Amino acid sequence: MKDRPYYQYMKTQLGAKTAVGKLADYIADDMSFPKYSNNYDEISDYLEKNPYLNISLDTFDESFSDYREWLQS
Repeated sequence: MKDRPYYQYMKTQLGAKTAVGKLADYIADDMSFPKYSNNYDEISDYLEKNPYLNISLDTFDESFSDYREWLQS
């Protein structure tokens, strides 16, 4: 099992033509994003307080689920 932060996973999604890819692009440009966190609640809270244009929290939920699977691989 990998021990990597959520941000590290999202870097693998940069440029993808999906909602998750768009979220990854926003996160990469956000200097305040909690880059070293792997805590769902902390990241979700951050995104609720600092929403990205046209990105829903459902997209974050999907990406976090994919992140957990990625950690297992």
